[in-house]
Amino acid sequence: MPAIATTLTVDKMAPAETAEMLAAEHHAIVRKVLHEHAELRSSRITPALVEALRQQALNGQAELDPSLVELAQVAGLTPESLRPLLDILRRQYDLTARAASRQKERITRTGFTLDEQTLTVDTALRMMGLTQNLARLVLICAHGSTSENNPYESALDCGACGGNEGKPNARVLAMMANNQKVRERLAKNKLVIPPDTHFLAGQMDTTTDEVQLFDLEDVPPTHRADLARLQEDLKEASTLTSQERCARFPEIQQPLDERAAESHVRKRSVDWSQVRPEWGLSSNTAFVIGRRELTKGLNLEGRVFLQSYDARQDPNSRLLEVLMTGPQVVAQWINMEHYFSAVDNDVYGSGSKIYHNVVGRIGIMSGPWSDLRLGLARQTVMNGDVPYHEPMRLLTIVEAPRGRIDKLVERHEVLRHFYHNEWVHLVALDPDDQEWYRYRPTGEWVRIDGTL
Repeated sequence: MPAIATTLTVDKMAPAETAEMLAAEHHAIVRKVLHEHAELRSSRITPALVEALRQQALNGQAELDPSLVELAQVAGLTPESLRPLLDILRRQYDLTARAASRQKERITRTGFTLDEQTLTVDTALRMMGLTQNLARLVLICAHGSTSENNPYESALDCGACGGNEGKPNARVLAMMANNQKVRERLAKNKLVIPPDTHFLAGQMDTTTDEVQLFDLEDVPPTHRADLARLQEDLKEASTLTSQERCARFPEIQQPLDERAAESHVRKRSVDWSQVRPEWGLSSNTAFVIGRRELTKGLNLEGRVFLQSYDARQDPNSRLLEVLMTGPQVVAQWINMEHYFSAVDNDVYGSGSKIYHNVVGRIGIMSGPWSDLRLGLARQTVMNGDVPYHEPMRLLTIVEAPRGRIDKLVERHEVLRHFYHNEWVHLVALDPDDQEWYRYRPTGEWVRIDGTL
């Protein structure tokens, strides 16, 4: 357990709390100015003087408030010395009414109302199919990547998070789901979370395969045994994943045992000369929206994005709409990024990492050539002269009635753009007749003979 608990601001702050936070920030600024510019000792700086000086700065009036003058004289300040201090507060520290209004607006944007938290948890759990038989511990796991001297590190992080780690999102969702008030509202929506279910946030490092768990100090004492078991299972899964990934690296000629594989992936993440700390999402080819029974027991070789979905629990297609216009879009971004970088790496990619020079914090160029490069590095999509990433346009497989899918395609231009221009190939398993169908650019469905 960590020695110090850490928390996130999840709840929307009340107006009184916002005003208090803003006042505390202003008071610190006023005290600093009185120390540094008026050379007052702490014993002479009273709370009343600080607040009066703050209010004078905020109201912007040239005439000094009599109460401020009186408090200043007690502290040893003359009215003439107050005006330079006010000028410093307003000009140098922007302590004005307009700036305070901006700050208040910024603070009020932080956090979520109870309604927003309820909707977020409800949508997330239903999208993942976690609506019944929840375990005592439910792990919400984000992903991120760690590597040294790698300008492409953000390309290995979360695409949906704009090239950032997903850790904050996982922590916030877990905290919302553990909120008793949120659970009470979810129960009214017929989504009952058992009282002994605790949500836990974590993040997998896709370079080292380690899974870090957060906010362990919030885990109830009754769940310590469950947590220890989870940590042991995650450790075992991490080691097995490292072994599997090591078998793909071209410089490893023979299988590594568990300890050697674990050591090797860690060394790759901190090796400044390593041009390929991990393959990342190379070789991606498909996106499956359906029950996990569809893919259970299949070796998909890390090439498929999996999204749990049960059409029986989504009669109005609200969740399917979110999945097809959200996660599928992100998967298509990733797929196209790899597709074009593999088709013509010199034009749409960025060439070899060996010659890259970082330009400021905005991009890279190859050696001394001044043009900024596009796309992914050669080592990300190639294995020597052989493509590691097979340039295929994304195949989306949806387990849902075709009629529902048609309505969503008709409603969203982005979906018509994907399917009608064949940037994404769409296949549906229709639960009504248990047949496979392919969506054509004309908007028609064609039954697929045989099995996929």
